[in-house]
Amino acid sequence: MLRLSIIPLALLLLLGGAMLWTRSAADPPADFVFINRGQNKTLDPNRISWMQDIRTADALWEGLYALDPATLEPVEGAAERVEVSSDKTIYTFHLRSDGRWSNGDPVMAQDFVFAWRRMLQEPGDYTYLLHYIKGAEEFEKSYAASGTGDFSKVGIEVLEPRGLRVTLKHPVGFFPDLCAFPPFFPLNEKSMEPFKQKDAVSGRVTYDQKFTRPPHLVTNGPYRMAAWEFKRRIRLVASEFYWDREHVKSKTIEQVEASDPLAAFLKYDTGAVSWISEVAPDVAPDLLAKGRKDLKVFPGFGTYFYSINCKPTLPDGSRNPFNDVRVRQAFAMSFDKTPIVKNVTRMGEPVTSNYIPVGVFPGYASPKGLEFNPEAARKLLADAGFPGGKGFPRLSLLFNTQAHHADVAQIVRRQWQNNLGVDLELEGVEVKIFGERLHNKDYSIARASWIGDYNDPSTFTDKYLSVSENNDSAWNNAAYDNLCAEAAVETDPVKRLALFAQAEKMLCDDAPIIPIYHYVNTYLFRDNVRGIPLHPRNMVNFKSIEVVH
Repeated sequence: MLRLSIIPLALLLLLGGAMLWTRSAADPPADFVFINRGQNKTLDPNRISWMQDIRTADALWEGLYALDPATLEPVEGAAERVEVSSDKTIYTFHLRSDGRWSNGDPVMAQDFVFAWRRMLQEPGDYTYLLHYIKGAEEFEKSYAASGTGDFSKVGIEVLEPRGLRVTLKHPVGFFPDLCAFPPFFPLNEKSMEPFKQKDAVSGRVTYDQKFTRPPHLVTNGPYRMAAWEFKRRIRLVASEFYWDREHVKSKTIEQVEASDPLAAFLKYDTGAVSWISEVAPDVAPDLLAKGRKDLKVFPGFGTYFYSINCKPTLPDGSRNPFNDVRVRQAFAMSFDKTPIVKNVTRMGEPVTSNYIPVGVFPGYASPKGLEFNPEAARKLLADAGFPGGKGFPRLSLLFNTQAHHADVAQIVRRQWQNNLGVDLELEGVEVKIFGERLHNKDYSIARASWIGDYNDPSTFTDKYLSVSENNDSAWNNAAYDNLCAEAAVETDPVKRLALFAQAEKMLCDDAPIIPIYHYVNTYLFRDNVRGIPLHPRNMVNFKSIEVVH
């Protein structure tokens, strides 16, 4: 635990050096400087899935809809006018006549068609969101199987240079939210052409990721990328060609890297940084205890949980005991979560047995999940063939070594030892390796989390569909899939929320995950910083942010 009142001289010296490289000697100070929640992994809209990448991408691109700066509700973005059919399945977008890319090219309907088609041909974690479009899923499957497909059958159609028609399979009330999300951003095909790569055998086209680096990256949002220095900074400059450039408050933005939590805080506290978008758990509790007024703590849009690998066998080929639902339920019911938020996180996070954050969707009745019940847990484990933990294989609990994950794992491991007689090894790895292993199902049980991407319960439930690339548990449940499918086409909002509640109940009872607590958001910014909403979705519209001097 860091004590902020004791700042070592050596760290102050390091801070001085760090502040020197916050900006290049050739660059004047930025109007707004902030620290993102982590190092950017990619700025290819096809591959973006981490919050820090989504946040940066929102400054660089603009979808057909954008997020309102205050409410984060979708408003017209690259489209100046939208017509929706009476049955809510056909959207006709009229793009702005003054919409321009950062290189001066006009933003055209074909730019969206190119980007969306590429997403279907080079699928990413969020490609399934395009499946709401008529014929998109069928085209993706055909292309994956044979390298060909009839794109004319997909409900994405250029009507005129700046006119785009999108036909959905069924009404999707949150489709405008999706259109403001990175997988639906347009791409400038001409600027990507030099980075095209064609497989000699299959003939399939991919793109070298160098297209996402300056000076090659061409974007259509309020900012263009001027510099990206690995593990140092990203500098954004207001685009000279953005249609609404008169309302872009900060003409330059600097996103600086600060992997050490205390160094990040010191950058902020000395005025080198105006906003920390996620205050590290090593720092935030002390600030809260000190009553810092510039620390903003408010409900989050995500959940911290443990993910359980449900495959029949583990990566080494051995039998996986977690393939048995009774084992999963036993582990879920055999530890008390209160010590975690009381002694480790210490930010008032609500402990939970629910996956979907309670209270973030008006009218949604959260179902009751599996509660702490060691006696029932021991019986379940015995029924599964491991009485008192006897015969349970020596498995590991995987986590990334950053933040407080090791401390949480220690608390949970001790309770599993005491309440189940099972001792798991603790396995901490670097975050990149952790992410790869989680995605590849190379674990038995691991720490995990999910933060919603758009304003609908499906942003949570879709993660555990059988076909989801984000389903790190490899949990397949046809009844769950069917409930989510019913909810997708249900037009009655009350019935729709009830279907999602049934699906969440099924997910929590079947226990491919163990919900632990719901996140709270923690920001640091002073009163002279304007335009950052305290909204659970944890997003901002950068063009409205400014520092008032």
